[in-house]
Amino acid sequence: MASASLTPEISLCPLPQSDGSCQYTCPTSRTTILTSVNGPLEVRAKDELPNDATIEVVVKPGVGVGGVRETRLAHILQTTLKSLILTTHHPRTLIQIVAQIVQSEDHTSIPLLLSPLLNCTVLSLLIAGIPMRTTGWSIHLAVLPAGTDIPNKNRNMIVGQETDGEAMQTDGEDVVVRNPNRAVFAKAKSSHTLTFSKEGEMLLIESLECSEGKGGESADGQGWEIDEWVKVMEIAQKLCCGEGVEVMRNALGEKKVF
Repeated sequence: MASASLTPEISLCPLPQSDGSCQYTCPTSRTTILTSVNGPLEVRAKDELPNDATIEVVVKPGVGVGGVRETRLAHILQTTLKSLILTTHHPRTLIQIVAQIVQSEDHTSIPLLLSPLLNCTVLSLLIAGIPMRTTGWSIHLAVLPAGTDIPNKNRNMIVGQETDGEAMQTDGEDVVVRNPNRAVFAKAKSSHTLTFSKEGEMLLIESLECSEGKGGESADGQGWEIDEWVKVMEIAQKLCCGEGVEVMRNALGEKKVF
């Protein structure tokens, strides 16, 4: 089980008028997402699918009007959720998902927003009773280059770091941090958002090189080597299928959903 400081704050059914809703706060970045799910609903004729339900996802920014980033986030959510939702159970209907970014250190950062958005949406789908073949959990991992100074207050983000101290310098090898905040993320050389089903199936991976990091580039210019990527994937799978499933069970236990 994740320590208390790494357990997200989850509030179920904050919007009683929707079929399912959830508010999710990341414990490290303090990113807060509010999602609602309604459906199956009547679908517009032009969006009707004869053998499947139509999945509509809208992401609303915390500040201003939605733009390219919100459209990109909505597309990633929709694509990932299509692999989870049993759309054939409700053909010719609409499943409507609305996600509101309530709070974030950086409203423009897709890596900092994507994992909370996915986790909050999956919880809302379960509350709404939407049929799903399995559940999924998402985590954001960032790789910090060797020699990076990490303040003591952020050391709980380091995967496998359990000792105490005032500060840590990543001597010798790169360090993987989970769900980094903006300050730690700015020091990363690569960023990876991964989603796994509770059975261990990879549902999503979004990786990018962080230009602000100090790490060297790999031979293919992507900012990370293949062995580093495999290490990140193994860590993410363990966390999603272990701690992620347990967090979800604890949150939904009283609802008798999971």
